[in-house]
Amino acid sequence: MAALECRAVGTLEEAQLGELTELLIGLSGTQPEALNQHEVVLKAPADAAASTTSGPRAWKPDLRLQHGLSPSSSGRSDAASETWTVLQFSLHLRGKQHAALPATVRHVTRTHCTGEDVPAFWQALGFAPHFQLVRRGHCFLVPLEGQEVQVSVCRVLRLQPRPASHDGSASQPAAAQQWEELSPGRMLVEAVACVPSEADHMASVAAVTALAELLQQYTTLQRPPRAPGEPM
Repeated sequence: MAALECRAVGTLEEAQLGELTELLIGLSGTQPEALNQHEVVLKAPADAAASTTSGPRAWKPDLRLQHGLSPSSSGRSDAASETWTVLQFSLHLRGKQHAALPATVRHVTRTHCTGEDVPAFWQALGFAPHFQLVRRGHCFLVPLEGQEVQVSVCRVLRLQPRPASHDGSASQPAAAQQWEELSPGRMLVEAVACVPSEADHMASVAAVTALAELLQQYTTLQRPPRAPGEPM
C-alpha cells in the first residue's frame, strides 16, 4: 500500500510523561495502546536501482522491518513464524513549499511479510544489516483538522549486534542480542499522519502542525533529521 506520510518528531523529559499522557488521552478521547516494537533496518543492495526517478542515483532507501513484541517478551523475540511490516520510504518532498514545513512529507510503501526469519529472507536477497531498534511506550490516535494523527511516546533502545554466525548470517533473534537505551531520561515523541498517495497531503501537515502547537509546553515537534547520506 502506497501513501504519503507527514512526520514530525521531538523529545520529552521523562519527568513530564504523566502530564503529556493525560493531555493526549484528553485529545484522543481513549486510553493509549501499548507500544513494544522491534525494528530491523537493512541497507539496500549495492546494485539496487534508485527508488525514484527524481532522486539522486547514488541514494538508495533503507528497508525497515517492524513487528510487535508480546508484553512478556521484554524486548525479545524468537525465530517462530512472525508477521512483519515492511516499509520503504522515498526522499522527502523538496522545493520551497516543503522546505518551510514543520514536518517531512514522504511517499511510503507498506506491505507485510510472514515467515520464520523474515530479516534473514531479505538479507538473502542482498539487503545488508544496518541497525536494530526496540521502541517501548504508548500510542495515541488524535483526531485534528479532519485528520487522524498517530502519536507515539516511547523509550528507544538500540540493539548491539553480535558477530555474524559461521554461515555468514548476521540475523539473530532479539533475545540473543544486547541492547541499551539511546537517551536515558528522555523519550521520543513522534507524530505521523498519512493520506493516500494521490490525495492532498497539506491537510495532514496542518493536523501535525496543530498538534505541535498543543504539545509545545512539553516538546517541540519538528522535521526529523536527515539520514546519513540522504540528499537535501
